[in-house]
Amino acid sequence: MTGRTGIYQAAGFLMLAQISAGLPAARAQGVDGLQRAPVSAVQQDELTQQDAAVQQATLSLPFDSQTGVAAFWSGPDFIIVADKSVPALTRAFGGHGVFSSLDVTVLDHATLVRLHLPRHPTLSLGHDKDGWLLTVVSSGNGSASRSVQQNQLTQRSEPGFVFFPLRQPGHVVSLPDPASGARLLIATSRLPTGGWASAQHNVGYSLRPTLEGLVVEADSDQMHLQASTQGAALRAVAVHPLPVGLPFASTGSNSTQGKDWLWLGLRKDTAETLKKQRDAAFAALAKAGPHQEDAASLKAAQAAFASGAFQQAASVLGGLISVSTHSDQDQATTSASFSVSQRQQVAFLYAASSLLAGDMKSASILNEPDWGRDPELRLWQGVYGLYAGQNSQITATVLASAMVQAKQYPASIRDRILPPMAAFIARYGSLDAVRAVGDLPDGSDYDLVRALLHVRDGKLETARIALENMTAVDNVQTAAYARTDIVRVMRDADLIAPDMAVAAYRKLLKNDGATGPLPMGAKALTLLGLAQALTQNGEPRAALAILASLQPGAETPEDSLADAYRAAAYRLVFGAPHNNGSAQSGGEEELSVPQRRLALVAQILPRLPDGAEKAKVLMGYGRLLLTAEQPDAAVTAFKQADIMLAAPLARAEASELLAQAAMKAHHLSVAQHAIDQAASPLMPDDLAARRAYDAARVAQAQGDTDKALALLAHDESDAGLDLRGQLYEADHKWADAVLVVGRLASRALPEQGALTESQRALAFRLTGDATAAHDAGTLQRLKAWLAGRTLGRERDELITIQLQQVGHKPASP
Repeated sequence: MTGRTGIYQAAGFLMLAQISAGLPAARAQGVDGLQRAPVSAVQQDELTQQDAAVQQATLSLPFDSQTGVAAFWSGPDFIIVADKSVPALTRAFGGHGVFSSLDVTVLDHATLVRLHLPRHPTLSLGHDKDGWLLTVVSSGNGSASRSVQQNQLTQRSEPGFVFFPLRQPGHVVSLPDPASGARLLIATSRLPTGGWASAQHNVGYSLRPTLEGLVVEADSDQMHLQASTQGAALRAVAVHPLPVGLPFASTGSNSTQGKDWLWLGLRKDTAETLKKQRDAAFAALAKAGPHQEDAASLKAAQAAFASGAFQQAASVLGGLISVSTHSDQDQATTSASFSVSQRQQVAFLYAASSLLAGDMKSASILNEPDWGRDPELRLWQGVYGLYAGQNSQITATVLASAMVQAKQYPASIRDRILPPMAAFIARYGSLDAVRAVGDLPDGSDYDLVRALLHVRDGKLETARIALENMTAVDNVQTAAYARTDIVRVMRDADLIAPDMAVAAYRKLLKNDGATGPLPMGAKALTLLGLAQALTQNGEPRAALAILASLQPGAETPEDSLADAYRAAAYRLVFGAPHNNGSAQSGGEEELSVPQRRLALVAQILPRLPDGAEKAKVLMGYGRLLLTAEQPDAAVTAFKQADIMLAAPLARAEASELLAQAAMKAHHLSVAQHAIDQAASPLMPDDLAARRAYDAARVAQAQGDTDKALALLAHDESDAGLDLRGQLYEADHKWADAVLVVGRLASRALPEQGALTESQRALAFRLTGDATAAHDAGTLQRLKAWLAGRTLGRERDELITIQLQQVGHKPASP
């Protein structure tokens, strides 16, 4: 970067920076200059600091042009969140000057930079070709601060949500607030925006002031922040949501006048009539002149969609959609023959047609939050989420709120979308969502859903009989789903053991005796069930091989796949299945090799969403790494777990384990920082004692024996006595060493029976301390206690010599 000097090497790569008050011309503060210049990719992967002799301290953050950033205060700490992993920064810890508290935690899906700045200096976050620049603004230079304030985020209330426009939005990251543990929803930006100006409190959520990006403190679990191509949308997702944004406009009592009916061309006609209307519309399109072709294409596509010919509808619109989207930017290039509303209609109809024709890529614009302005269009966002395998709880809730609407659709559309909607809710939805399904139309298309609803209602025997009857129906797809659902229901109810479930799922996958191939949806559901049963049966490696073949979809939503990966991780880390199913020993051999277990867990971790459940896996994984003598990797695991935990005691536990790992890895500064973080007024006695012990070990390593002994003054644990003995021995305070090592030996040495090697070593250690202290009494008592038992020939001979040397002299003070 232009003008940077005095770069120094630390922790394997370049770190903190100091630069002069005159910033390079290439830099942009807020959004100044960046609206006109392209964003360049960062050419370095490091943190740097410039010459300390200059006026302003600046931290260079090498996040490239595809990485979104958010920055905000959390209590005494300033937090910078990047929305992707930057592994090269794993060892970034500590620095000089105002940024000496730098701490970087690299997660699988984000990077968190934390600076302890309790005085809250004035900061400016700028941007140049090499990344982002965090600067402490001097009191005589307010221009940089003002430039940030000139461009700030705004909000726009829409029906059902609040929208925050961003020119180049990044992703949404969810983490607990480091200071309070509150749930934070963080929307990042790839270009400077100036952040959010001031705190704002609303029903169910608050907006935090930020220097960059958007930070929502979610008081309610209903709050959901969605990134889009234009910004971020905040909404409440529930069957009965909190009031966020504007109320929905009333569509009146006639549902057929809603925008969905008008745009999709829906009609309450018979299938034969709809086919005739489609044929007539395509005949008119064939005769249309150049000026009428666009309008005729739209009418033909509507007629095709209404009759159920979804692929035909999408094909007709394919030539128009390249210039017909719902965004303001693209509308300027759209054919003048369409109005603004018609351009939106074309885009929506094309997306809905593509969705039901199985073209998810062409349907992806339904994921944009703008369609949510109209409640009747949100149904189609839910159907898109279903087939895309998005979060099942959010998707099921959106679908449940649209059940009445879907039931009122013409049969040609209703019977296409309602059965999968209801089945998805029955399998994955909350109890509130299941209740919203209500009565279903008559007909065999809904038999499977009714059986699944019996399961959710606790009527397992009724559901089992219904599913068994469906295995013999002529409908290949219904029969396939029924067969796999029987196994799933019986396994979930613990009516069959995991090994029986594994055998049953494998038999279903063979599809023996079936009249056709196993339908893809039923196959995906069967594979997911097989993976879950394999994990419960003690075969997580085989389960992972199955899961690797699955992608998010209607039968395998992304959170269900994550749950299956998490269960495998629990089995590997803790040696028992995550759920209450009985485990078999068939696959235990793959857990017996520590390095193999660690490799499998490392393979799973990037598949898990960040949060408290992943933190629990990381805690167990970190313990395994410590046992395997991999303290550096354990440090990373415990740091990641600490970031994801909200409860103070859980975080204190993670910090204490981090201190242990850091000591083993010889990272004293990391260990001391972790010990400081582990402080909690509600800490139980055993955790407080472990923290004190860790602090004493750090003090010992730093050569501060007095501090270490003061911390251990009341520690009577074996580890505490052992460490106190080491400290006294190092200071040649032999009489004190005899007292504490003697107490340790009185617990560890049995009165009778052979001694283990560690017991022999302890006894010999005590004789050495007693000899140095000229404590003949202790030596005689120890000899009597051992009662002729050997410590080994050489040790026995040395003890005899020591007794002769000390004789009956009084112990030294």
